[in-house]
Amino acid sequence: MHYGDSQIEADRITALLRESLQNKFSGYGAGAYAVIPATRKISIKNEVSENWVRRTGFGSYMDTAVSHKNYGALFSFCEIISDSVFKDTNAICSATITINRPTRSYSHCRNYQRVNIYYSTEDKVRISYKIKDSTVYNDTLDKTKEIKVHSLEFSKAPKSMEVSFKSKGSPLIYGISLEGKRGVVVDNIPLRGASGTEFGKVDYKSLKQMHHLLKPDLFILEFGGNTIPYISTKQRAKAYGSYFKKQILKIKKINPQALVLVIGPGDMAKKEKTSLVTYPILEDVRDALKAAAFETNSCFWDMYLNMGGENSIQRWSEEKPALAARDYIHLTNTGAQKVANLFIQDLMNDYDNYLTNKNEE
Repeated sequence: MHYGDSQIEADRITALLRESLQNKFSGYGAGAYAVIPATRKISIKNEVSENWVRRTGFGSYMDTAVSHKNYGALFSFCEIISDSVFKDTNAICSATITINRPTRSYSHCRNYQRVNIYYSTEDKVRISYKIKDSTVYNDTLDKTKEIKVHSLEFSKAPKSMEVSFKSKGSPLIYGISLEGKRGVVVDNIPLRGASGTEFGKVDYKSLKQMHHLLKPDLFILEFGGNTIPYISTKQRAKAYGSYFKKQILKIKKINPQALVLVIGPGDMAKKEKTSLVTYPILEDVRDALKAAAFETNSCFWDMYLNMGGENSIQRWSEEKPALAARDYIHLTNTGAQKVANLFIQDLMNDYDNYLTNKNEE
């Protein structure tokens, strides 16, 4: 599960990592995502009926219409809104999700053999799957306060499939996952504006329920960039690291067999007088995240160092094509791909070293 801030939106970094791992170790599909993702993803090509609404449980995007914190592992859920439902207590709430095979994604992502739908519901829900206007499967989702999963398997991903829901009241859909029957699954979970401390702000039970259904073996936590502009002292950087450490401990408490790998922030620059300079506190934030990783027996990968360290964001923005945007914070798609390649190379080098040491033993 690859959690991160806006640097990983649209499946950036994650997509290339997913393809590399699925190509080497087998696996298919885009992994888990929301019915209505925060931004478009190259790994999925879905269409939804207009009466779906997204509810988000983090940062300034938190939905005030929701009175609980049961947002699950993707920190959001989607539900069906229809005026007729509120006017007529006997009305049926219905909506559709059309899952199209993506055309712009990497090859292993385009195919999948299993659809998992994560949900809770106060009313029984009729769920139907259609391919080429023919119903291929009907089922009923029973009432449940806990997050459950409904699965359907295929020998090969259909070009297009419509999933419809009908119920007296809307189910809460916490996510869909497209997967192979075996091999690697990599989820892209971007949290725009997040600092990585959101795991402590959602309901523990809902997070635990969904993580136990997803059964992740590895968490990649890529954060820090949204915190840097608001931290001015070393003490505050250390405090942020301490709070981030608690997030890792919460994840490990829920998933004791899983590993955690932290990716620190890349270089970021701000204007001082007439010059652009790396944020003075950036290395302190990076070091605080590294300490949180090592103190929890987790791994750390240094994006800042791999970019070239101090003032590297300026050089990246001047490359042709540009590797960083002119806000001197965000990477371009080309820059994100370069970071992904650097990370994958280091990950595979360490994996090869592990195999060598294991064989020697």
